[in-house]
Amino acid sequence: MVELPGGRERRFSARTLWSWWSAYKRGGLEALLPRERSDKGVPREITPELLSAAVAKRQEVPSRSTTTIIDILEREGVVAQGRLRRSTLDRHLELAGSSRRRLKTLGAKRFIRMLFEHPNDLWVGDYHEAPILWVPERQRFRTIHLSAFIDHYSKAVPHGQWYDNEQIATVEDTLKKATLKRGLALRVYVDRGSVYRSADFAFALAHLGSRLVHSKKRCSEGRGTIERWNRTVVEQFEPEVRAARIPDLERINLLFEAWLEERYHRTKHEATGQAPLDRLAQEGFTPRWADPVLVADTFRVRVRRKVHPKTSTVEVGGVHFLVETFLRNRWVTVYYDPHALDDVLVYFRRQRVQRAFVARPNERPQPLPERPTVTPPRFDYLAALRADYDRRIVEAARKISLSDWTAEPGFSLPAFLDLCAQLLGKDLSPYERDELTRAFQTVGPFSETTSRLALEHALKLRGRGLHVSVYSHYLRTFHLAALRELKPNPDKENDPS
Repeated sequence: MVELPGGRERRFSARTLWSWWSAYKRGGLEALLPRERSDKGVPREITPELLSAAVAKRQEVPSRSTTTIIDILEREGVVAQGRLRRSTLDRHLELAGSSRRRLKTLGAKRFIRMLFEHPNDLWVGDYHEAPILWVPERQRFRTIHLSAFIDHYSKAVPHGQWYDNEQIATVEDTLKKATLKRGLALRVYVDRGSVYRSADFAFALAHLGSRLVHSKKRCSEGRGTIERWNRTVVEQFEPEVRAARIPDLERINLLFEAWLEERYHRTKHEATGQAPLDRLAQEGFTPRWADPVLVADTFRVRVRRKVHPKTSTVEVGGVHFLVETFLRNRWVTVYYDPHALDDVLVYFRRQRVQRAFVARPNERPQPLPERPTVTPPRFDYLAALRADYDRRIVEAARKISLSDWTAEPGFSLPAFLDLCAQLLGKDLSPYERDELTRAFQTVGPFSETTSRLALEHALKLRGRGLHVSVYSHYLRTFHLAALRELKPNPDKENDPS
């Protein structure tokens, strides 16, 4: 048994070894090299006359295909039907200097390799479809669509998700979640599909300061990064899903997220030599973050609706939203999130009117506002009094109740969210939970005493039904005030009195 340089083991007979030894004795190392055929490079099936005829046909029309040349030669009787193969003639035309590439009629376009210095410089987006959703009633798989964006620098996928369709709502939902998770992209590179050419998609990117770039028609080479990632999904994820026969789209997305974060993002990429997560964590790089409320409002679907003449509501997806009474029986533009119908933005004559919320059944109509009888004063005296009163209440609460703040290990994030829901008197929506969680993790952790006191003051001074950022502002303010009270003051310690 002999171990070869490549690591493989192979067994040779004694006769073979003696023949090699004899050849080495006669001619040295050159005698051990494989011998080339004596007729190498000499046409056997193609005669010089046939090759000359083929070269002449190519020179007549330099862009003429090889199959067309063969068909012409067969019809002229130069060669028998089916005797000449395209690959054989292509090889000899190349040796004769008459290939289409040599004549610069094929493959003249040259592509460059794109290179970026930082993450989020360029995101490449695309759709990929696959029949992986199992339908038990029909005993077959149904096709669903994967919408994803990939960062060209790190090869990390900011967000990818499977949907039922390829509509503007799905691509905007993907880009919205990618922006919230990984920050804003400098450029977004997509093909010329209908969803990517929509005005809403272009407006959303322009509003957030990202440049939209479309690839040229019938040119997919620039999107090779995401095409290669789609192939990775086909090879690594799709076979496992088909084998499991999962009938729930949400379940498929949960498993896809786990595969993306645990397998793909942590595996060394062959193009960069690093795992996507490691390359994404570039030293000195800080993503551009956008306001979550601004992102949620930007990536909304636009529809035209007529306000009901009696109930003063607009209907979107079977949900009715209460709007201003002066809009009754008028056409308005409604911006909504199809994946979270909690509220909509109402525009009338290209101007934003309000953020409308769901109209509750059996809810009493709002009372008519009183008409003003006098001209409003230039200086709002009562509002100034209210502002001074609010400021005094906060200062008094800070001195009296916040000085004894101590950390409470038992007051965890779930307990904090339950306390907020209890004091605000409602179930927290996903974006409200995200805002409060961000405040708890960045400024906190809060104590139960501070949180309760801050929310009670916020409700007393500002009331209910406001945006969650108002209440998170009170939580941050009271918490920081408590920390300042606990921090030792060197001037007071050194004061001899």
